[in-house]
Amino acid sequence: MEELSTAEIEPSKQKIENLKALKGRLSRQIGEAKKAGDSADELISQLKSVSDEIKTLQKARKQALNSDGATQPGGEGKTTGCSPVEALSPVLNTSAKPVHRVVEDVRGTGPEAAWDDFVDQHGATSPYHKISVRRFIEQTYSHKTHYCCALAEDGEVLGVLPLVQLRSRLFGNFVVSVPYFNYGGLLTNSAEAAEKLLAAAENWRQVIGASHVELRHVSDAGTGLPARTDKVTFWLPLPGSSEELWQSFRPKLRAQVRRPEKEGAEVTIGGAELLDEFYDVFAANMRDLGTPVYSKRFFQNLLEQLGTSARLVIATLNGRSSGCAFLIGHAGRMEIPWASTLRESNATGINMLMYWKILEYSIGQGYQTFDFGRCSKDAGTYKFKQQWGATPVPLNWNYCLPAGEKLPELNPNNPKFRLMIAVWQRLPVWLTRLIGPPIVKSLP
Repeated sequence: MEELSTAEIEPSKQKIENLKALKGRLSRQIGEAKKAGDSADELISQLKSVSDEIKTLQKARKQALNSDGATQPGGEGKTTGCSPVEALSPVLNTSAKPVHRVVEDVRGTGPEAAWDDFVDQHGATSPYHKISVRRFIEQTYSHKTHYCCALAEDGEVLGVLPLVQLRSRLFGNFVVSVPYFNYGGLLTNSAEAAEKLLAAAENWRQVIGASHVELRHVSDAGTGLPARTDKVTFWLPLPGSSEELWQSFRPKLRAQVRRPEKEGAEVTIGGAELLDEFYDVFAANMRDLGTPVYSKRFFQNLLEQLGTSARLVIATLNGRSSGCAFLIGHAGRMEIPWASTLRESNATGINMLMYWKILEYSIGQGYQTFDFGRCSKDAGTYKFKQQWGATPVPLNWNYCLPAGEKLPELNPNNPKFRLMIAVWQRLPVWLTRLIGPPIVKSLP
């Protein structure tokens, strides 16, 4: 097999994305043919050919990346021997069908099922694009949502864009896709669909008088919109066994994992039965960070909407809950959007054991990638995530803004929030649990 040159790596990535989308369409057509009692032999043959081509291209890309010195960045952890994890574009070029119309505020069993089916088939899918997350947001905070869908003339979904309005006197009036989570924004099969959906988003922004629309993409969507790239996430390709991952770690990292075990630390992974323990640790840690805390109902509603794809983690030391995490699995990737340890337990290294047990669990559940969640490039958590051998993945958050407006600065590093953070860190935890939820509901 001929190896790809470095210059050919990016084009081959796009080709793989296109082939995966074609594979999804062929799979649906095979299912439809079988239901109708028609022969699917030709479609099955095409599917096999596409699958073989994808495998060939993936192998060639892996060889090219390896020959170009591409290993797991960071220097602290070793490579797991798996291919580097890459973020696919939210705007694919897999459909030549023109956009017939854009449906705004998608509702109803049929349209919502078609929406979710499109999200599941798209290469850049995330759980936060799903209709269940809109239900969660509306149920928990009653925010106004505006879910836009681009359709072809025959009714085929060509793209989706979930939008949520956040409005408060303290933080202003703006739109996010999707708030509270790391990912959102466009998912389309054509550039035209992306253009039409962005036009719908801009129109809604003007109608409701919002200052901006924030689109939480991972890779560049190619929209030409202003972008913020100061945040990154970390993705770790998972091998077939936890033993293989363990052996990929440096001795120092393995020793850090073993240390809290020797002191009697334990880790439990479960469901809603762990919510009280989870929330006690999480609320205390948020107070220490100077951040308003979500309500317990926030996590309870999220667990209910996501079902078994969401799990809670509790790390205990000497019988006391000292660490916690919230896990969300989707499309082969396990994500940890929230994790906390009590400040007085940090010296024990209990977070190291907790993360190892989570990685071990993720492999056992068959996930191919672990997502460590977002952080700033200069944050202390950056090195913590890097040490596991994970690859930093820059986030591309795009903005629809009025002409001449600057990018919003609604983040803890904004000087005007520093005094508020300092005051919050001195409040008793019980008080932050009362006054935090009404504040954080309007924070993205």
